[in-house]
Amino acid sequence: MYLVFSNYFLFVGKGELLRWPLFRTFFKTMDIPVHRQHHRRAVHALRKAYDALRRGESVAIYPEGTIPVHTPRMKAFKKGAFRMAVDLNLPIVPVTWVHNYKIMKDPARIFEYSLPHRVEAVIHPACYPKGNTEQDLIDLRLEVFARIASALPPDFQRDHYEH
Repeated sequence: MYLVFSNYFLFVGKGELLRWPLFRTFFKTMDIPVHRQHHRRAVHALRKAYDALRRGESVAIYPEGTIPVHTPRMKAFKKGAFRMAVDLNLPIVPVTWVHNYKIMKDPARIFEYSLPHRVEAVIHPACYPKGNTEQDLIDLRLEVFARIASALPPDFQRDHYEH
């Protein structure tokens, strides 16, 4: 991501990344870990992301919250990123990492570390909130989901989407 986007951004990711040596070095001081099993710590991470957005910083979030078992099909997106966009009336720039599912392995598993590869990133046009209602949030999630899915291989474009 740092090679694709030249502007500074904060990355929001699962707190478990702090256990992975390669990620821990940068993640613990520069980015926003979300400790999903601890409600207070998760809320604190959300506040940090809101504060960064209010300061005009960009925030990168993988809205599925985890790598799905059935990649490259996507899981339903969690609400956090979309709630922030609607609350602050900010656009979301969807990005599809087309073949990452083939090269990103789970570093928690021995001998499955990801190796350097060229990856294809499709940067889609920004999606803007239409208002500040729950339906606006759902509509924004669906629009972002559709744009990201549109750049996946045809076999994987179709999947259910739960609200």
